Amino acid sequence: MAEMSFGNRRPGRNVKSDDGIFANPLKFIEGCVMSRPEYESSRQNLVVDFPCRPPKMTAAVLSLYGPVDSLKVQQCDLPRLPMGKLRSTEVVVEVFCSSVNPIDWKMRKGTLSELYPLTLPTILGIDFSGRVVRAGEDSTVSVGDEVYGRQTLSRMRDVNGTYAEYVVVECADLALKPERLSFEEAAAVPQACLTAYAALGHIGKLIAKRRSKQKSVLILGGSGGVGTFAVQLAKRHFGCFVAASCSSANAGLLRDLGVDQVLDYRAPDFLGSVALARFDVVLDCVGGDDYWQAFRTSLATEGVYVTLVGSERGLGRDQHIDGARALGLRADYMLRQLSGQLGASENYH
Repeated sequence: MAEMSFGNRRPGRNVKSDDGIFANPLKFIEGCVMSRPEYESSRQNLVVDFPCRPPKMTAAVLSLYGPVDSLKVQQCDLPRLPMGKLRSTEVVVEVFCSSVNPIDWKMRKGTLSELYPLTLPTILGIDFSGRVVRAGEDSTVSVGDEVYGRQTLSRMRDVNGTYAEYVVVECADLALKPERLSFEEAAAVPQACLTAYAALGHIGKLIAKRRSKQKSVLILGGSGGVGTFAVQLAKRHFGCFVAASCSSANAGLLRDLGVDQVLDYRAPDFLGSVALARFDVVLDCVGGDDYWQAFRTSLATEGVYVTLVGSERGLGRDQHIDGARALGLRADYMLRQLSGQLGASENYH
C-alpha cells in the first residue's frame, strides 16, 4: 500500500511503505519479527532512557498464538534501541491508550503467521495515544506534547508494539492530538484513517485529481472502521460524490457522515443498483470477487478498484493462511499489479 504517515520523512530516506503485506519481497520473507519482552543482561545498556524512567514497564505480552486470553499483562523490559541510542527523528511516548485493528487480532490468533511470522513472546499493537517523554533533536514534537499515531509493522520487529506503557516511534508516524479528542478517541484513528487515505488518495489516485470538479467514489462497507473514515475523506477532503453500502440499521450514520447515496447491501437488487454510474474509485472494504464482478463495469475510464481484503471475503478471520495460500496471495497481487502496469483496462488493486 502507498506510504501512510502523518508527516514528511527526512530527505534521502526510503519512504516506501512498510505496511503492505506484499510491498517488499524481503520483508515478506522475513515477516514482522517483533522484539521479545525479555533480553539478556548483556544488552541492558540498550534500554531507552528518559527522565524518571521506571526499571520495568507493563505490557500485554503474547507468548503463544491463540484467543484473547493468550495476551498476558506482565512486567517486562522497556523498549530497546537497535542502534544503541535514540535516533534524531525518534520519539519515546508514554502510551495512554491503544486500539485493536483486525490485523492485531489476526496476528494474535496466528491466522497470519505465514504472512507475518512473529518471534514469541512479543508485544503487539499499532495505534496509540499518549504523551512524549523524550524526543530526538530533529523530531517535530517536544517533551510533554500529547500525541497520537501508529507504530509500523517493521518497527515492531526492531522495538515493540503499542500494547505497552512505552513505545519508540518515528516522528513522521505521529501527530499532535487535537484538543477536542480524548485519548481513547484519538487512539482509534491512525491505522484506519491512514488506510482509508492511502486507498483513496494514493492507490485510488484522488490526490492527482484534487482539482477535478466532478469526482465520484463508491465505498463498499461504508459503516466499518476504514469505511467511515473513507466516507468523510472522500466527501470533505477530496470533494467527491459519495455512494456507500451498509445495512439498513447504519443508513442514518452514513447520511450523517455526508454520504449522498446509501445502498442497502441486503437489498435484492444491490449488485445492480449502480449499474449506470461511473466511479473514479471503488473502495471495497468487504472483499470477494462477486463484488469485483458486479461493480467493475461501474468504473470510469481511468477508474480504480481498491480492495482491502482481496478475492476472498473474511480472509484470515477464522481459517489459517498456510504457506501455499500465502504464496498464492502474493502471486495474485503481483499479477494484478503487473497487468495494471501493462495498461490493462481494469485497474484492480
